[in-house]
Amino acid sequence: MYEDIFDQEVQKKMDDFFLKNLASHGKLIRFKKGEIIKQEDFESIYILLEGELNQIMHSKEGDEIIFFRVVEGNIFGEMAFFDKTSTFALNKAVTKGIVSVVNRKFVESKLKEDPQVYHYFMISMIRKYRAIMSELASFHFNDSSGRLADFLVRLYYTEDGADKSSISIILTHEEIANRLGLNRITVTKAINDFKEKGLIDIINRKIIIKDIETLKKMTNILV
Repeated sequence: MYEDIFDQEVQKKMDDFFLKNLASHGKLIRFKKGEIIKQEDFESIYILLEGELNQIMHSKEGDEIIFFRVVEGNIFGEMAFFDKTSTFALNKAVTKGIVSVVNRKFVESKLKEDPQVYHYFMISMIRKYRAIMSELASFHFNDSSGRLADFLVRLYYTEDGADKSSISIILTHEEIANRLGLNRITVTKAINDFKEKGLIDIINRKIIIKDIETLKKMTNILV
């Protein structure tokens, strides 16, 4: 299932299209690590040119949950753009970077020029929807170790190229805990357990997947 949801050839085609056809027509905004990139309205599409962002939500108590990691070439704001409703999610910078903000007038001119462009936006939204479905299923069907295993399997299939074993996105234990709805101590214990069993390794802060098949078997989601 994850091979299809996170097909990197499809993702690359989308990223290339947005970068080559829209990004150069937007307003460039530079941001710093930790900064919140505000979507002040629903009149623009945002294309990440450099850096990484987390799409997050906060509780009233200040707890944080991460929905997506946005990397170079990815878009965000497309759901609010099409349904013209502000989103509850915030975009928090993991690193410094640059985003191109493309206004509605230009995006709609491209859509009229080539209706096939709708396909790219639909695929982007569908992939995010399916990713949330898989995370929701993992939350309900897996214990803490199963949630972590499922998360690592998903990361494995989001890697581009032949060598998927080294996860390029660097994540702290706190970030993983926020993504999985667990506390940091539980995540640290599970990661150490996986390392002892030879399932993963950590080198230069990067997660190395050593036994993807066993990780797959540890998740309790029927696919």
